[in-house]
Amino acid sequence: MLTRGQTALLAGFTALAPLAIDMYLPAMPPLAADLGVSMDQASQSLSVFLFGLAGGQLVSGPLSDRLGRRPVAIAGLALFVAAGALAAVTTSFAVLLAARLLQALGACSAMVAARAIVRDRLDATESARFFSLLALIGGLAPVLAPLIGAGLLLVGDWRLIFWVMAGFAAVLFAAGMAALPETRSAETAANARAEQPFAAYWALLTNRALLGYLLAAMFNTASFFAYIANSSVVFVGGYGLTPAAFSLLFGLNSVALVGAGQINRSLLKNRTPDALLALSARNGLVLAALFLLFAGTQAGGMWAINVLFFFLAGSVSPIQANTMGGGLAIDPLRAGSAAALFGAMTFAGGAAASAIGGLLYDGTPRGLAIVIACCLIGCAASIRLIVLRRPEAAE
Repeated sequence: MLTRGQTALLAGFTALAPLAIDMYLPAMPPLAADLGVSMDQASQSLSVFLFGLAGGQLVSGPLSDRLGRRPVAIAGLALFVAAGALAAVTTSFAVLLAARLLQALGACSAMVAARAIVRDRLDATESARFFSLLALIGGLAPVLAPLIGAGLLLVGDWRLIFWVMAGFAAVLFAAGMAALPETRSAETAANARAEQPFAAYWALLTNRALLGYLLAAMFNTASFFAYIANSSVVFVGGYGLTPAAFSLLFGLNSVALVGAGQINRSLLKNRTPDALLALSARNGLVLAALFLLFAGTQAGGMWAINVLFFFLAGSVSPIQANTMGGGLAIDPLRAGSAAALFGAMTFAGGAAASAIGGLLYDGTPRGLAIVIACCLIGCAASIRLIVLRRPEAAE
């Protein structure tokens, strides 16, 4: 089991990446002006972070199996603190990009270690309940973090935001040194030391049961990332909403993500993750059909598509929690590497779907609706055709 203090600490690990992504978004214009770059160039600092977050997990996952959860998490936090301080004092945009990459590597180390610790201490159902609790962070961060960043700009410049990031990581570092246990088993350590990381990943990816969970999580996240990346273009550029009105709609949709996660957590008291995934697959197919209907008719206009986006956001936290809870239980000896695969594949799928949604934009939400529908169908197929056909799956 996990104590309340350990739960809070792991939640802090999970919050690190979302805060680093969203908190400094309001500071983009002054950052670009201060460092003498364009806004397009300044946005590269976000792309570099996302790249590091996705790729770095593939390194930190096997390391957490080989070296332990605690040293990987502590080292990641120390790296994040140092990188945040470097970003706060630099006058070079190139150095800022390097600092953002190091921040991402630190954040993903803490995040992967947190997932592996949950798997080490909890069974599949309890893990899914824990990950549902963490959906609070995933839902609130995109809303609250930019507000925190904007508030910091009222009392300081963009550099203060990076100092605050570093300070938050420093608090987590101190708490981790004091209270973070080592949960990796001796069997996991022995297996990791005898096995090359590529061999571990191959063993995981050729495990049909785990692959089903991975694909379901990837397709579901891809649908949500497509929405996040392209919704502002649809509502502001296509329907003429003001940025303030769009922000309000975006925030309201985050309520669905948070609320669904807590409903899922409650349902897990009496049901298994696989049983709830079966419901999610059915609901996903219905939602996909509605997105395709909208793509063909655009009936209901802006309000209809936003209602669909609301239910899309609500699908994310249950599927992510239940696939990760079930998937990480498949191969306990490679829990760190499996956690890394969940992170890397969801980010990769999200990046691809976001790009395709942007390419298909024609002034209407049609292309985005089609991309989201295809992702929802892929998620449902992965659950129904792979996850639920395992012998041990819930009836």
